[in-house]
Amino acid sequence: MAIAEFLLFVLTATLGGMFLCGANDLITIFVAPECFSLCSYLLSGYTKKDVRSNEATTKYLLMGEASSSILVHGFSWLYGSSGGEIELQEIVNGLINTQMYNSPGISIALIFITVGIGFKLSPAPSHQWTPDVYEGVRFVR
Repeated sequence: MAIAEFLLFVLTATLGGMFLCGANDLITIFVAPECFSLCSYLLSGYTKKDVRSNEATTKYLLMGEASSSILVHGFSWLYGSSGGEIELQEIVNGLINTQMYNSPGISIALIFITVGIGFKLSPAPSHQWTPDVYEGVRFVR
């Protein structure tokens, strides 16, 4: 991989992080970390000929996409419970106006969102795959 591709992936990941800082709706909250994640998947597979790097990238990709699907499922519960709103302020207003903030649907949505974000960040107990990725990725010096 050329240095231009490497810099493109790093800059795109940075752009995803910048979009996440200014996110105020569910779509941007999902797309911005995915932009960051996809670039970090590609950067973890930087050394294509190394078997350990390929294994680490595959584990990283599969766990990342599983967590993304869990996160989207939680967002869909939140979207449905709030009456079809995607902006965070409108979701809160919709939940307060309809007295849905104590419903089991909101609890399910928050559980799925927490688990999805938890697998993305990989704190305990969802950290079993993280050391494999760190061992397989070789940093270029």
